[in-house]
Amino acid sequence: MTTRIYGIRHHGPGSARSLLEALQEQQPDCILLEHPADTGPALQQVATPGLVPPVALLVFDPKVFSRASYYPFTRFSPEWQAMQFAAERNIPVMPMDLPAGIQFLLADEAASVIPLDSSPGEDAPGVERDPLGHLATLAGYTDSERWWESVLEQAAAGSDVFEVLAEMMRTLRHTLQRQESPETLLREAYMRQSLRDAAAAGYSNAAVVCGAWHTPALEQWNAIKSSNDKALLRGRKKTTVQAVWIPWTYERIAMESGYGAGVLSPAWYELLFEHPAESTQRWMVQAARLMRDEDIDISTAHVMEAVRLADTLATLRLRAVAGVEDMEEAALSVFFLGNREGFRLIRSRLVIGEVMGSVPDALTAAPLQRDLEQEIRSARLSKEYASLESVFKTMDLRTDTQLRASRLLHRLLLLDVPWGERVDREGGTTGTFKESWKLKWLPDYTLRVVQAGLWGNTVATAALNCVLDRCRRTESLPELSDLAWDALRADLPDAVSALVQKLENASALAKDVHLLLDTLPGLVQMARYGNVRKTDAEAVKRLVGHFIPRIALGLPAACLQLDDEPAAGLFGKIQVANGSVSLLANAELTAYWLQALWQISTATGAHPLLQGGASRMLFDRSELDEGAAGRRFALALSAGNEAVYSTLWIEGFLYGSGLLLIHYPPLWRLLDDWVSGLGETAFLEALPLLRRAFSAFSGPERQKMLALAAQGEAQVRPISEDDLDEGRLAVIAPTLGLLLDSPLIDSFEP
Repeated sequence: MTTRIYGIRHHGPGSARSLLEALQEQQPDCILLEHPADTGPALQQVATPGLVPPVALLVFDPKVFSRASYYPFTRFSPEWQAMQFAAERNIPVMPMDLPAGIQFLLADEAASVIPLDSSPGEDAPGVERDPLGHLATLAGYTDSERWWESVLEQAAAGSDVFEVLAEMMRTLRHTLQRQESPETLLREAYMRQSLRDAAAAGYSNAAVVCGAWHTPALEQWNAIKSSNDKALLRGRKKTTVQAVWIPWTYERIAMESGYGAGVLSPAWYELLFEHPAESTQRWMVQAARLMRDEDIDISTAHVMEAVRLADTLATLRLRAVAGVEDMEEAALSVFFLGNREGFRLIRSRLVIGEVMGSVPDALTAAPLQRDLEQEIRSARLSKEYASLESVFKTMDLRTDTQLRASRLLHRLLLLDVPWGERVDREGGTTGTFKESWKLKWLPDYTLRVVQAGLWGNTVATAALNCVLDRCRRTESLPELSDLAWDALRADLPDAVSALVQKLENASALAKDVHLLLDTLPGLVQMARYGNVRKTDAEAVKRLVGHFIPRIALGLPAACLQLDDEPAAGLFGKIQVANGSVSLLANAELTAYWLQALWQISTATGAHPLLQGGASRMLFDRSELDEGAAGRRFALALSAGNEAVYSTLWIEGFLYGSGLLLIHYPPLWRLLDDWVSGLGETAFLEALPLLRRAFSAFSGPERQKMLALAAQGEAQVRPISEDDLDEGRLAVIAPTLGLLLDSPLIDSFEP
């Protein structure tokens, strides 16, 4: 079998052009690609209508999803052009590299042992890590990427370049005598075996497309004994893999690590591939149009001057044509006068490129992926799904379509596919009928969708099964509550029912009132706002009806004999719970809660912060009148109590707002007299605590208190009816009446 081996650079526009010219001359009867051998069926799909690069072949182990690799392709990828060439002429394409199923297991083995060989690592000399860097240094370049790009990708090389490259690689490998890694040796042995298999199958004129470094090893496919390669490959374990096409982006192509391709300027490479002779002029024209769209004046003279400058820079750097660095520097100087801030848009659009490929539905192998795409269309999120930028979207849950979109995003979050992220936008609404999201679909989410397919073939089924599994595996009340809240927002009623039952069983055994307090707010949210999402929250309401009496029974004892730090933590939870009980507006449950507050406020041994806080909550609910509140305040500040006790009680009673002191003179006088009567030692003990208590007040409140302290109590006067402006009250009375659902004072008529 006659073979012609074409050493290329993956994602190289010059390599792609030269390869097409060489294939036209050769007219091979088969093409062998450096690609995992177990991806053959997927590679046969490249001619499918609607498969538009950039795309990637996702290869994964369906049993262990951590074993996965992405193989990106662009229009300027030599392998992509070779496959298109073969498809147009009905020539078979055969992937010849070591199967991904073997490579995954080799990677597992390498990760589980300490390397004892001398294969090159991060600390190895530069030539060991990057042998082509030797040639780049000889040519006066600082790295091999820039050398290869300048010499072989930008210039018009033609089909003869492959023989020159082969000679260079042969000489380089012989000169360096570099120790190849075991994986590289296995791969090259497998590729030689693939060439022998092609010859045995009757092919007589094969084209071999591989990375340039492998060229010398594959040229010897007939000289090296087949038995040697078979011995090297014998006994290698292999796992079954699946391969699916997924959309990719130039942004991902530009990534230098992970699953990117390391191509720093994909948009520029595409232009080089399509218009090599006019690349500089076209790039500058596109940059000028982009600037004009942003209302920046760029004239034709600017464009001509930038082109001349780019060409001059290339000449000074001994380059045949201008490279992307020359283009960037010329545009920066001529268009922006050196201001890099405005240059970011050009770099994003014309160097990296905002391009995303597409994959037709016929090639979407995973049923869950197909259902997801249908759900996206139904929820009218197709534009956001295809966007390359983050999209902010506010959804009104009273609209069926937007409610459906919200449910979809919440279900995807449960499946660990974070396409949407909840955000609080500045100036946006905080009402329960609206949600704000930041949406950006990343290509690697496709693997997560494939992995989530283990739970079901539809998004709803998969989310339900995933939640039920998490429900079975946890006994934590807060975690169960959070999960139930997530399931409610995702509209998974079967999951909510199971979680509520699990919560009820777990809470019956729970003895820690802190856990019950942590769980209550989420349950109240579900019970209070479930109808906003058109879901049935009756089961949650019944559960809340069990929670609050149990909390009320256990909370007073939990407030006894506490140090300051635990007391402060518990006080925060009590405040949240107090607000949650208020939201329910249930008289029976409120009575349980008020009884607990009464017991805390009067319990001997309860922490003073909690006593004062409970008294304030009772006062706010009109369970304590002004006289009773004043007597408790005076008792807390009595001479028989230590200054620290009194200060902590004050901090609890005054939490959240200082208006009570400002507008209720008896409390102000009590506090003023108590502070004035403290001795020096007691004052120094109380001062830090008082400062902490008053630091929670707003700036205007503190300013008012300072003025009151400076001017004396004559300035402190309670608000009376004489202070009310009936004309101003008449304006707001109708609206207040609607909000309170009751008529206001009859005299306040508009």
